[in-house]
Amino acid sequence: MALLRQFYTNFTSGELSPLMSSRIDSEAYKNGGKTLTNVRLRAQGGITRRPGLRYLQTLTSTTYQSEPYIYDEDEAYLLLFSDTKLEIVDVANPTVILQTITSCPWLTAHIGNIVVSQSGDTMIIVNPNFAIKKLTRTSATNFSLTDYAFDTASGMKFQPYHKFAAASTTIDPSGTSGSVTLTASANAFTADYVGLYIRIVDSANTVRHALITAYTSATVVTATLSGALANHNATDKWSEPVFSSVRGFPRSVTFHDQRLIFGGSRDLPNFLFMSKSGEFFNFDVGTGLDDESIQVQIAENQISEIKALSSFRHLSVFTSEQELFVPTSENRPLSPSTITVKRQTSFGSSGVQPKDFDGATLFLTKSKGAVREFIYSDLSQGYNSDAITLLSQHLIGTPTDMETQAESSDQLESYMYLVNTDGHIPIFMSIRKEKLAGWVQYQTNGSFKNISNVNREMYCVVERTINGSTVTSLELFDNTFHTDMGAKLSGSASTTWQVAHLPNTAVVVKSGNYSLGTFTTDGSGNLTLNDSVTSVEIGLSYTPTVTTLPPEYQLADGVSVGQKRRIVRAVLDLFETLDVKAKGTKILIRNVTEDFSQEPTPVTARKEVYMLGWGNEGTVTITQDEPLPFSLNGILLEVEV
Repeated sequence: MALLRQFYTNFTSGELSPLMSSRIDSEAYKNGGKTLTNVRLRAQGGITRRPGLRYLQTLTSTTYQSEPYIYDEDEAYLLLFSDTKLEIVDVANPTVILQTITSCPWLTAHIGNIVVSQSGDTMIIVNPNFAIKKLTRTSATNFSLTDYAFDTASGMKFQPYHKFAAASTTIDPSGTSGSVTLTASANAFTADYVGLYIRIVDSANTVRHALITAYTSATVVTATLSGALANHNATDKWSEPVFSSVRGFPRSVTFHDQRLIFGGSRDLPNFLFMSKSGEFFNFDVGTGLDDESIQVQIAENQISEIKALSSFRHLSVFTSEQELFVPTSENRPLSPSTITVKRQTSFGSSGVQPKDFDGATLFLTKSKGAVREFIYSDLSQGYNSDAITLLSQHLIGTPTDMETQAESSDQLESYMYLVNTDGHIPIFMSIRKEKLAGWVQYQTNGSFKNISNVNREMYCVVERTINGSTVTSLELFDNTFHTDMGAKLSGSASTTWQVAHLPNTAVVVKSGNYSLGTFTTDGSGNLTLNDSVTSVEIGLSYTPTVTTLPPEYQLADGVSVGQKRRIVRAVLDLFETLDVKAKGTKILIRNVTEDFSQEPTPVTARKEVYMLGWGNEGTVTITQDEPLPFSLNGILLEVEV
């Protein structure tokens, strides 16, 4: 038998897929784990207990879509879309709803598929099933939701137009000005056209708009002309609004290069519509000058429905079948005469909106089976779409939401979060320059439903069963919390405390650096401690879990794979830790020489634990059963094979 040592110096490859079990030759195997749950990866290579969830408020138990609205660093909001309703939370006071807007056009079926884009105090809200909406912040405490309105002037409405009828279909005006009858050469109208504008170009190339005021038949309507036509000859140069109750509305939206851009619609799924430069409500194509509206079809070998737009290094277009971008440069800005849309890769995108992260744009593929990064290569002058989920594919279930978080005041790392339908959150940490990338998973006593980043703080909508009922709550990942749905309370020394949002619930309690144990609240959320304290944190418990991969060695008679082994000793390199278990054995953190009347101080030291038992794998599971600080920089395993 041989006594061997293996030192796991870091966990930067994250939790590896079971499909990696034989890749003992790879760097990922050396730097990964079998299980990394409820811990977050650190830039230096170690792991630490994930942030707890601070309870903010209880929401109506319904389906939500959450989106950030950021006016500036001091005035930021969380938007909660639900059936016919928009609730607005001011993150400066997130325990209450600031404003509720009712009679909204979105229904439960649309939630999760609403797309928003913001510029200044204005947010544009789109979905192919309802008219474009505009959300405007009118003051620090008030928002207004109105219909998005295209600019009008002299009886003309400057919106995107397209001829949906056959190219040969003509319109014959009964006169050249005022109220006229428009007669089509083939069926072209329904009663829903009343109130819409028709764009007409006569034989002298005079452009006029006609507002339809009455419907007679599928070929005849009454309309008011915006100005005089040169003649009233029949013309095939006419078109109708792209966005309407007849033809549907935009599928995606973004602001890019001083233009508002709509991507696709129900009946024109592969078109891009860009406003005039600096005029977000004017889509007049005019004569094609550089600052005028751009309207272009993505013409590929098959019709690809535009799923999302992203404004990053370039305008990126994600469709159901491929990924494209619009090349621009300082010497070649976006204009009607220079625009081209170039296909880059052909994976296809889901409806989950892509996010910018670590120098790339991350998107979820059409199958929702992989996350890929759409990243520009200066060498090839084009984009690649490399998968970032290959090593941890098992964590990617069926994602419904994606969000990213840049470094903040209390963490150096940047993270990307997915929300799976199973209620778990796979999290990706990446530092491209250091070639660090890995996945872990967050779980809670309940299900994560949504996640949004508002000024680098992560807000979650969480659904749980509390006191036998389904409860939906708004919670915030907080690095100072060690419980979920947690609350911090303080006051005069007392043994009795109340958490009204957790009635008849088993909760864990901590005070300072002491874990006070598990208690069950009464029907009002009251609990009684064994000792009086002046401050507490009370919430639901969650368990950080780290399981190492089976250590394998090159022995004199071959590789150790398949041979019985046992872990003789484990040395844990701890950082500011107060509680930890290794293979079920609690590691002694405090020394007998300490003054136990004083609050314990988190320990930074290497602690060892001896173990028993033979097995086929020789893994070690490190857990924590108390809501206290825990960080692990590395682990040395002494293995007998």
